[in-house]
Amino acid sequence: MSINLSKTKTMKYFFTVLLCFGLFLNESSIAQTEGILAELLERKDQQTHKSITEVFTTEELHILRAHFARLNVNSSWVQAGPTNWIFGIENVNFNFGRFDATDPSTFEIIASSPISNFEGAGAINESGDTAYVLDNENNLYDLDVSTGTYTNLGKVAPPAGENFTGLEFDPTDGTLYALSTSGTQTSLSIIDVVLLTATLVGITGMVLGIALAINPAGFLFALDIDNDSIYQINKLTAIAVLIGFIGFDANFGQGMALNALTGIVLLAAFNNSIFDSELRSVDLVTGLTTLIAVIIIGVVAQFGWIGIPNPSLGVSDNALSGFNLYPNPTGDMLYLNAKDRIESVSFYNMQGQHVLYQPVDALASTVNLSYLAAGHYICNVTINGKTGNYKIIKQ
Repeated sequence: MSINLSKTKTMKYFFTVLLCFGLFLNESSIAQTEGILAELLERKDQQTHKSITEVFTTEELHILRAHFARLNVNSSWVQAGPTNWIFGIENVNFNFGRFDATDPSTFEIIASSPISNFEGAGAINESGDTAYVLDNENNLYDLDVSTGTYTNLGKVAPPAGENFTGLEFDPTDGTLYALSTSGTQTSLSIIDVVLLTATLVGITGMVLGIALAINPAGFLFALDIDNDSIYQINKLTAIAVLIGFIGFDANFGQGMALNALTGIVLLAAFNNSIFDSELRSVDLVTGLTTLIAVIIIGVVAQFGWIGIPNPSLGVSDNALSGFNLYPNPTGDMLYLNAKDRIESVSFYNMQGQHVLYQPVDALASTVNLSYLAAGHYICNVTINGKTGNYKIIKQ
């Protein structure tokens, strides 16, 4: 997208007069200011996967922020669940840090990012100590989550003409999936961080896929900002199936990740209608998102990627020591037992839909599956704060 910077000096003059001297604007100045704002609003509404700082200068961001602040748009508060840190890159100021999933109003800076390019994709590994980041020049970095130290691993080539826009680990097998787009076409690939390769899975059918998330059962979901909708992506074919409209106008950088403590996918969204960043929860059945709160109150912020470490994962193969379920394949009854207290069990179908939840709070339990259709399911078990996933067959 080309950027018109011809009015930068005019806007700097406007701010100097307005902020330093507090003079009333004459009719000519008002008309000029309104013209500047109109042009910025028109530019704002052009869909792009670029960083907001590539589209607007600092002065232009101030003008837009002041305009939307005057509209007095208020956000409702929805509790997100247990306290959990969300890590990510704040792209406007190039800072890596974290905010609280239950109160995202403030941002704790861990370190300044050394990357001058837009960080459009990132994901935190299973242990939660390392993130992998791809910028729009195809450089792959590993990132120490605790210190904010970036290490350049080398270049990874996306499909021709595309940039990486989403990155996420599959919790069921550790595969690192990547989303990339040209602005008219979006692809799914598998990243090898050792060989520095991107193996194309296929073309998704989405236009501007810009954020990727994977639920506990290993199902892939993506946000397309061309039509502001959530899609589910087949890991074998890459074909994306429309789920539904997210409920707001998304633009610029977006970050999406699973909150393992709640089982909810969260979206660090840039809401183009209010020109602000918001934390939203994503309904993976309908696609609709629910506002939690504004991220970093009072400033223009943007998150190209977010990651949420899973503190419950302590076993490398994502299975739980001392836990058994049987028989498998099973009929109507599935039996569970463990050495430690089983907190709860959830079941997902192969479309990623949550079909059954049962609290347990015991060392052994029986789950009635009689109302579930025959087929394959993912059983998600929580024991003493740790989570494991098990594939079962219901006959």
